[in-house]
Amino acid sequence: MKKKKSRYRQMEQIMTFVLLGDLALFVIFLIAGGFGIIWLKVITSIIAMLISGLCLWFLYMTQELLKRRSLWMSAAAAAILLCVLFSLILNFPSPNPYNTLGITITTVTQMQ
Repeated sequence: MKKKKSRYRQMEQIMTFVLLGDLALFVIFLIAGGFGIIWLKVITSIIAMLISGLCLWFLYMTQELLKRRSLWMSAAAAAILLCVLFSLILNFPSPNPYNTLGITITTVTQMQ
């Protein structure tokens, strides 16, 4: 006989895949920023913020946002959203994030 899955288990499974995909997008965002691929950094940041925001909105609408059993989903979506926002605000990662501040850094090889 086939086991019946509860709605919460189904939601938990779907949210797990969505958050793992969002995490993968965040990693691509970091790699694109590190290599200076601006267009990919912009696209992945927009998509990652949208997915995280929609996850939080969905959890709010289903009244699961602050429940103990769903707190890990809320925390994961909020963490990815905050990481992307702070990375964009601080311009990190970028090939040389100090260029935007007007600071020049000399390395050991440049000093010799």
